[in-house]
Amino acid sequence: MSNTFQLTPAASRYGKALFGAAKSQSALDAVQSDMSLLKEVLTGEVAQALTDPRWSTAAKLETTTKAFSSGIHALTADLFKVLAQRERFELLPQLPHVFSTLLDEHNGVLRGQLEAAYEVSAETLTAVEASLSQKTAKKVVLTASVNPDLLGGVCVTLAGIRYDGSAMGQLNRLRSRLETVEL
Repeated sequence: MSNTFQLTPAASRYGKALFGAAKSQSALDAVQSDMSLLKEVLTGEVAQALTDPRWSTAAKLETTTKAFSSGIHALTADLFKVLAQRERFELLPQLPHVFSTLLDEHNGVLRGQLEAAYEVSAETLTAVEASLSQKTAKKVVLTASVNPDLLGGVCVTLAGIRYDGSAMGQLNRLRSRLETVEL
């Protein structure tokens, strides 16, 4: 599944309803497991098939149920039935993201991205996560990637805010200051 989709208000409502029901029944872990499996199942062709208007609602529900033959929580099964009844299967690919975001918020987890000019060791990543966790009072989980354009240092994007400690960022800030100086 790709993260290129736009989250819709309807998907957010269904995701919040599922999360609320799972929380009230102490089934957050079970439903999260279902959402992880759903994310894996909803690869390109399957997601396209479930959103294809030529497929009947019954066929979509049957396909989804078969994909989860190992067994799913009753709340997840009920959600599939509700989506089938309301002909809203196009929302299915968005629900794992909505649910995991709500679960992270509930558990005090912030997910972010660390970009570095070079490969970052596991120890360095852990140290940055620990430092940011201490500053934010939340558990920070970062995904590392390499961006050679940074020249050196790191950039961290956390909760929509970009913290730029890269050499390229410092050079850009220096250039901006020099451009404002009158000679």
